[in-house]
Amino acid sequence: MILSSSRSRAYFRPLVTLIVVVLWVALIAILCKDRYIPTQTDLADALHINQVESDDWFLIRIRGAYAGYGRSRQYATSDGWMVRDDLNIALNLQGQVKPVRIVNESTVDDQYRLVSFRLRVSSGVSIFDQRGRMAGRNLVLEIPKSQGGGTRTIKLFEAPRMSRSLGLPLPLTGLEVGNDFRIPIFDPLDGHRWEAEIKVLEKANLDIGGAKKEAWRVRATFRTVEVIMWVDQEGKLLKGLMPLGITVIRSDKDDVAREIRGAGELPDLAFSAAVPVEGFIPDGGTLKSLRLKVESKSALDIPSDDYRQKLEQGEILLRREELPQSTYSLPSTDTAMQQYLQASTFISSGSVKVIETARMIVGDEKDPVKAARLITEWVYKNIKKMPTPSVPDAYTVLTNKQGDCNDHAVLAAALARAVGLPAQVVVGLVYFDGSFYYHAWVTYWAGKRWFTADPLMNLLPVDPTHVALLYGDVDKHLNVLSFLGQLKFKVVDAKL
Repeated sequence: MILSSSRSRAYFRPLVTLIVVVLWVALIAILCKDRYIPTQTDLADALHINQVESDDWFLIRIRGAYAGYGRSRQYATSDGWMVRDDLNIALNLQGQVKPVRIVNESTVDDQYRLVSFRLRVSSGVSIFDQRGRMAGRNLVLEIPKSQGGGTRTIKLFEAPRMSRSLGLPLPLTGLEVGNDFRIPIFDPLDGHRWEAEIKVLEKANLDIGGAKKEAWRVRATFRTVEVIMWVDQEGKLLKGLMPLGITVIRSDKDDVAREIRGAGELPDLAFSAAVPVEGFIPDGGTLKSLRLKVESKSALDIPSDDYRQKLEQGEILLRREELPQSTYSLPSTDTAMQQYLQASTFISSGSVKVIETARMIVGDEKDPVKAARLITEWVYKNIKKMPTPSVPDAYTVLTNKQGDCNDHAVLAAALARAVGLPAQVVVGLVYFDGSFYYHAWVTYWAGKRWFTADPLMNLLPVDPTHVALLYGDVDKHLNVLSFLGQLKFKVVDAKL
């Protein structure tokens, strides 16, 4: 989300860059290069890994318009396989077309067990680079210098195998209609295990480039997000339907070149992800409360709290929040708050640069609420509001001094944690000009309860037009995709 000046005096424009980047990094085929699957014996006996060399090109479209291309290669080496996926995408963000490149490379043994990997996301403005290697059954991650350098070891309890960025977790043959299996996966970015569910829905003929090809239609579900894929008899991707109207189609190099030359205007992704609302909502700065009826195709887990947002009988009640009184002095020593004080891949509060900046901002202030205000105002004033199609981490945002709502939120959370103020990122929606749009902000801990702030809009606390959907680090934000395209609001009551 981009803001031109303060919320009460001006307009802002929506942005969904984080969703799109995470979608491609983590969801092109449900599992990306740094997601791991167990031994083949956990699958049906009829399923086999198709160990063949391949070099496939893909056209990427967003709501029918050409948006880029992908290339997936797999070839044998002297002691296993090299797997490389290279995605080049153009995103229309508020009328500005931004290029993003995602390179995802790994080496695996002859049974597809991981040896090493590298993920690189670059947008011309910032670069996210992560590497790792196996040491026995431990995964050793290389920590960037921006986060202190060194390594971090994650213990694995089963030999991991690699997935592909374009297609099923593995190129599997022997699929049959009705196959329904769950694949445990491990995500080194957040240190958690998840399950992906794969179900073969039907056998069909698919038209690819004017030719009919036999294909299996497969539904893959990861966390709360669903992707439909068509795979051929070799287990390789022919076509994929992703959230936000993104389509991937097997093609060839010549078709990609022709599409590039004839590329037209791309749809704005922010408006593609807008949540419609029926009824009038006054300016958020004057609202005391807002009640919205939730209309959804499926049950959605919208969070409630005891101070500003409550879900009851299919309606969300949003109240103007009163700032709490601080009940402790910084830094927090509450053991229950340790997870909200720790550095992570994205909330890089352990960086020397982040720590020094946080201390400069807060100075001798020990009151958590007052310190939160200092941090929120500093981020608002010092970070330029720009569409930034990247995976946001606090150190990079602080270095580049620009970003969108996601960048503002992770930096504010990191600065807070660096001085002992528990903080977490909130992902949700904010109202503008007749619709709700994706947005991110932060919550800080006052000692008895949390309180909110929006560093992009310089609000502390946020107003009642902010609807929280989930809390957590950047890697969790993928789950917000389950809300988009399913959710509608109707204004029940708006009190000034």
